[in-house]
Amino acid sequence: FYASNVQPLVDLGLSTFNGTNHDIEEKSRVGYQLREQNARAKHPVIMIPGFVTTGLELWEGTSCAKKHFRQRLWGSTSMARTFFADRECWRRHLALNPQTGMDPENIRLRAAQGFEAADNFIATYWVWSKVIENLADVGYDGSTMTMMSYDWRLGYENLEKRDGYFTKLKSTIEAHHATTAEKVVMISHSMGGTVAYYFLQWVVADKKVGGGGGGKNWIENHVHSFINIAGTLLGVPKAIPALLSGELKDTAAMFPQLGALLEQYFGRRWRKNLWQTWGSLYGMLPKGGDAIWGTGADVIDGSGVIGNDTDTIPTIQESSDSAAKTLSPAIIWNNGTDEICPASSSPSLLENTTPTSEVPTNEEDDGFTLSDLKIPPSRTWSMQETINYLFERGTESSSIFSPDAKMGWKKRRSSKDKRKHWSDPIATPLPRAPSLKIYCLYGTGLKTERSYYYKVSCDKVGGTSANIDQNQTCSEEDGNETELSQCNNSSLEEGEEETMTDDEDEPQEPPFTIDASAKDDSAGVQSGVRFSDGDASVPLVSLGYMCQKWSQPRNRHNPSNIRVFTRESKHEAQVSLSDPGRGGPSSGEHVDILGNVRVIEDVVRIATGFEVEEKVDQDIIVSDLKQIVQKIDAHDLGGSNS
Repeated sequence: FYASNVQPLVDLGLSTFNGTNHDIEEKSRVGYQLREQNARAKHPVIMIPGFVTTGLELWEGTSCAKKHFRQRLWGSTSMARTFFADRECWRRHLALNPQTGMDPENIRLRAAQGFEAADNFIATYWVWSKVIENLADVGYDGSTMTMMSYDWRLGYENLEKRDGYFTKLKSTIEAHHATTAEKVVMISHSMGGTVAYYFLQWVVADKKVGGGGGGKNWIENHVHSFINIAGTLLGVPKAIPALLSGELKDTAAMFPQLGALLEQYFGRRWRKNLWQTWGSLYGMLPKGGDAIWGTGADVIDGSGVIGNDTDTIPTIQESSDSAAKTLSPAIIWNNGTDEICPASSSPSLLENTTPTSEVPTNEEDDGFTLSDLKIPPSRTWSMQETINYLFERGTESSSIFSPDAKMGWKKRRSSKDKRKHWSDPIATPLPRAPSLKIYCLYGTGLKTERSYYYKVSCDKVGGTSANIDQNQTCSEEDGNETELSQCNNSSLEEGEEETMTDDEDEPQEPPFTIDASAKDDSAGVQSGVRFSDGDASVPLVSLGYMCQKWSQPRNRHNPSNIRVFTRESKHEAQVSLSDPGRGGPSSGEHVDILGNVRVIEDVVRIATGFEVEEKVDQDIIVSDLKQIVQKIDAHDLGGSNS
């Protein structure tokens, strides 16, 4: 009775309900609404995704991973299963060769292709899917728009060297232009904005210096607009702790139980050694040095002692009298002087810790010393000092970038070293393209990492043995076996040779961590991280400073007076039953901005050319961006021309 009488009625009801829901959802989309107003596909669209949002597929691997051929080791539900089944095998295949910044021997991961590469990250966690669907509403399809996915681990120069990425991007744009007789609209998100900026420099550069050889008029002839959504134009401070100590804000502030679990399965040493092989992270370090980030124009002023109620914690002093002459630090060391970490005679040190004065130099040993850190009496590092330290101790992946923006202006276009600056808008001007339009679309109003408080673990300063986490060492004497597979060959199948170097030859765990006890709400400091305005991932300075500089008349960063528009979206979280776990249609969060209704409307209007001058070609600035730009440029040591 149920099967023949009840079930058909239930199925009919569900079908009607679901169909109605789809109809309602379609009519609520801005793409559908603009189509009803006669907006139609016009300019071909190129989409360039951001950091970690593109799936990575296995095309060649060692024995432990062969069963995953052409499956995603990143960006799918199977990723978690692969990680927990054999985390050492997973880590080995996600890492790049630290000596070359390219593929390790016998391992090849490649970016997934097509719209599926970045429409959804894992299952239904959408990234580009809402943008794609709204463009489809006005007539776009696979013949008029392309997702240019890439391996986001690689440094930008290596993207071309290994995969020919920029050559393929150039060819794709030329093909769209040839088949439609229309210039292309480039849309980027997050790190994709930096990749796109690199491309704009690469494509007009001579092939003799590693460029694309398109000539100075190529962009003018082929690109209509560059839509930069939540772009990392001036980098992100969160790349600093990732490379410095294998930490993220989220791991530093975790509950002790969750933090211990994370450290057991994917500890700081693992994370740091993995992330240091990714050239992209060096490319995302903050750009502009102290002239931009050291001015402190965007940080919250605070007073009082910051930390755990001890008088050894420094206070950030930024009075109005000295604000134009001092630098706001990128890192504050809550300890680390010889008084905090004395010689080995101190009873606080482990017996096997080598005295600081007797530690081998960096050429002889990978161990850390206080002299390596070069912590000054002020216990602060400026942004430039922090960046210099990371590049000095970086892998080969860092050598394809230059942290010196001033040098970018000194290098001639005919110099091959010029390409080290192609991803840095502080060091390289926009190319000649007077009819090009640039749109900077991003969210504001969310706490975003800006600088950090660190502490030195004195028991790990010095010799190699002191640097190794005792929970990660292997003991043969007591017969106990560790669970960490890097201490043994448990992850290897029978007959497979170990491809990793021995633990004792790898860099040891860094003897410093984010000081999660540092806190001062008045200065925007929580769990050892100082926050400023932004989209929760990229600070406002990185999102908007260059967009404002480009729009200023007669400036060296925009010699052909390209029109640039800054359109901010103040974050407004809304709960949606149809889209649980996301910020809603007015979210300004870094990824959710791709579902922001107004941003999508801007994208569709620009691509279709529908009422753009009237509806889009105006600035919308709801943050303190203009004041921040003025403060940076007014600082004695600040400004993009410094």
